Amino acid sequence: MNSMINQVRPRNCTNKYLENNKNKKISFDLDYRKNSFKLDDKKISDEEDKILYELYQKSHMAHSAKSFENFKKDNITFPPDTAPGIVRKVWREKWEKATAKEKADMRSFDSVYETFSRENKKDMPNDLNGYLKLMNNMKSYIELYNHCPGVDQSIYEGLVNLSNSFETELNKYN
Repeated sequence: MNSMINQVRPRNCTNKYLENNKNKKISFDLDYRKNSFKLDDKKISDEEDKILYELYQKSHMAHSAKSFENFKKDNITFPPDTAPGIVRKVWREKWEKATAKEKADMRSFDSVYETFSRENKKDMPNDLNGYLKLMNNMKSYIELYNHCPGVDQSIYEGLVNLSNSFETELNKYN
C-alpha cells in the first residue's frame, strides 16, 4: 500500500506544477513566434531589397544620379522602399497578379498616398501594425473622393477595394 501512495504522489505534484505553469509556457511560445516573425521579416526585407537593387541597377538614370541608399530613401511610392519587407512583398505580389484595371487602381492609390503623405507630414510607420493603422487613415482620406465632382466614382470604388484587399492581406501576417 505504501509503495502505491509513493507512486501516485509524484504524478499529482507534476500535474499540479504543469497546471500552475500553463500560462508561462504559452507566453513563451507567443514570444517565440514574434521573434521568429522578426527574423523572417528581416529575411523578407533583404529579399525585397535585392529585387529593388536589381531594378536600381537596370535604371541607368537612377544608379548614375545617386547611391542605392539615397534611391531607397528619396523614392516616393507606396509602400515606401523603407517599409518592412512583408508590406513591400504583399504589395509587389499584388502588383504581379493584378489585372490592368487593378494596376490602374494601384497607380491611383500611389498618387493619393503621395498627396496624403504631403498633407499629413507624419513619420512613416516602421512596422506591420503601423501600416495597418496607416491603411485605416488612408481609407478615411479616400472618402474625400466619394462623389467628388470631376472624379469618376469608379476611381473611388477601386481605391476602396484596393485598400480593403491590401489590408486583408496584411492582417494575415499580424
